[in-house]
Amino acid sequence: MAIHLVGLALLMGVIISIYLPMITQTAKILGSGPMANIPFFAIALVSSIVIAIASGSRTEQFQKVATLPLWLLTAGVMSAGMIIGSSFLIPRIGIGAFFVLLVSGQVLAGMVFGYFGLFGVPASALTVGKVLGALLVIAGVYLVTFK
Repeated sequence: MAIHLVGLALLMGVIISIYLPMITQTAKILGSGPMANIPFFAIALVSSIVIAIASGSRTEQFQKVATLPLWLLTAGVMSAGMIIGSSFLIPRIGIGAFFVLLVSGQVLAGMVFGYFGLFGVPASALTVGKVLGALLVIAGVYLVTFK
């Protein structure tokens, strides 16, 4: 795996670690997790459109949006749930436990999705190393979450 891709993935992890607490603060100020989503998604929508247009002519791709299967659009609902969930959980369980649990869920789900080849990802064998890694993740969750 190329080092620049590893660096980019790590940077994305840092960004998530910054923006979820920011959304939590927005929810605190507004007094509502769902309300914190409104400015977040409005700015995300405008930013996405600007980036898409700035990166080249997108007329054909914009027209294809209407042809997307409805089940793929549920990712927007999931995103809203993630934001509302983080603004609810971070003040209650702490940011460290939240992120350890969040990443652990991603690792475990990624193993299942990879094994079965779900959601268009290539199927990959379940190895002893992957199982041991998952067990270490679970042990880490215990240590960080329950001390």
